[in-house]
Amino acid sequence: MTRDSWGPAALSAALALSLAISPSAAQEEAVFGDRVEVELVLVDVFVEDKQGTPITDLTVDDFRLSQDGAPVRISQFTPARAARSTTTVSEAAGERPALGAPPIPRRLVIFLDDLHLHPNSRARLIRTLSANLLDYLEPTDEVMVVAFGGTSEVLLPMSRDRKALQKVLAEQVKSKAVSLLAGYDDQRILDIIERRQSEMNTSDGFFRGDPCVDLGFIAQAHAQQVHGRVLSTIGELDRFVNSLAGFEGRKVLLHVSDGIPLVAGAEAYRFASELCDGTGANAGLENALDTELLGNAKYTRWDPMKTPMELQQYNTADQWTRLAGNANTYQVSFYTFQAHMATNRSASVDSARTTFQTEMEGKRNKQDPLYLLADETGGTAFLDSNDIERPLMRVKEDWAAGYQLAFVPPSPGDGRSHRVKVEVDRPGISLRHRKSYVSKRPDQQIADRVVSALLHGRSSNPLEVRLALGEQTAVQRGLTSVKLDVQVPLERLVLLPEEGIHRGLFTVFVVILGQRGQLSQVGQKTVPLRLPIEGGQPEFVYTVEIPFWGDEGHVAVAVQDQLGGEVSYVRTPVSVRATS
Repeated sequence: MTRDSWGPAALSAALALSLAISPSAAQEEAVFGDRVEVELVLVDVFVEDKQGTPITDLTVDDFRLSQDGAPVRISQFTPARAARSTTTVSEAAGERPALGAPPIPRRLVIFLDDLHLHPNSRARLIRTLSANLLDYLEPTDEVMVVAFGGTSEVLLPMSRDRKALQKVLAEQVKSKAVSLLAGYDDQRILDIIERRQSEMNTSDGFFRGDPCVDLGFIAQAHAQQVHGRVLSTIGELDRFVNSLAGFEGRKVLLHVSDGIPLVAGAEAYRFASELCDGTGANAGLENALDTELLGNAKYTRWDPMKTPMELQQYNTADQWTRLAGNANTYQVSFYTFQAHMATNRSASVDSARTTFQTEMEGKRNKQDPLYLLADETGGTAFLDSNDIERPLMRVKEDWAAGYQLAFVPPSPGDGRSHRVKVEVDRPGISLRHRKSYVSKRPDQQIADRVVSALLHGRSSNPLEVRLALGEQTAVQRGLTSVKLDVQVPLERLVLLPEEGIHRGLFTVFVVILGQRGQLSQVGQKTVPLRLPIEGGQPEFVYTVEIPFWGDEGHVAVAVQDQLGGEVSYVRTPVSVRATS
């Protein structure tokens, strides 16, 4: 079984793109003009009637499409039940499959968010998946299994091998994987707040000093910790979604968790507030403070009435929306599944008792990102559910009944997020579709594709680029400087004749995966060429000096011919020799 993994942290040293060009080439900047490529934005649309029955008889004339409120013309249309057999345009690669090319396979990613998934929920879910998943797959469908516990680990690369799939799922049922149990942390902090409030209450019924200061600081410290964890989760999900750029067509990502907070630490903040602002006392919570007892000394350093304002700094809605836009850019639809059905904490004698309102707000807070991801990407959220078969059935139905619209973006490659709206002139129907996308610059798309080549083996090499490892030098313990020769045959590049010389321009992108899963940032360098027309060399060698952690790993390189437009994506394993 192939196993790939990567982590969110960039390598601590910057990726060094030190240039070692062959002596016959001068390092001059050159400007050759801009190349303009037309790329299509693809919008998957699912139409249902009031009973939830898919509607599959619509034509292109039934749809209206707009970007940022302005109408756009539908350039291509794929009717329902035909999406997999028609030729489509891959926005990630900017290429059209050749006529007669095989249909793009259906692709499913099972993403186990162990950072936010209780082991009991996880084991039950995987057993159900193992027993039922094959019933919803066709022989040509490809499945990837990923586990996330702070870093993402590909347990099964995109594969049609059903035996390998079943083996991976069986291993995960027995896995001892333990998450940070975010839900446990949330309950623990509520218990701490309640216990601290109880300690501050004296036997004569009066609170000494400022009773809310400690509660506010406890809630704030917890919110900061959870906020960092949520941002790390979003960042890793974003990296993973972008790494799917090398897979053409629509990808379904079944995200499984017990919920992720939209506003980090909101439940702890609100519990501290209700113990201090009088609402808890009115609801009969033990040790809740009656504000009338405070006199003139209340809230010297923390005011619970300002909780809503303080919580805004821990709101991650914008980051989740940006993630959804990147997912839409590469046709990734989220189907989110909340595996754990929440129970009433008030029924537990060992748990802090909050008001019903705070409990419900905490529950919704963990569901909001799941709904947002699904809604923004045209998927579906399944919340408070034990039935994994429901999302599997929905995925199968959507694969069969989805439409696809395509349009030429008014401002391609501007790097901005854009809102998309689809309308249909037929009463009594509901629409699900991608609601935004990020119009990535060409270099951003290539950077995503080279990561896809590194992590998923999605290589292509029209420029016939070759990679050769060279000199290695120990920098410090565990860190080695490795020279990599990027060899580009000149006959594969577009060169312009000019006064006895050939001029060209290409860009090199480099990304490294270390032994422990450290993933570097993508380094990028544009290289001008100035070569004699007569007696020239057969290839151009560009040397990259890279910092490499551990004894083995991989490096991937993309080479873009700026004049001809071709891009090669290649990778090679790296084995570090013992160095002194």
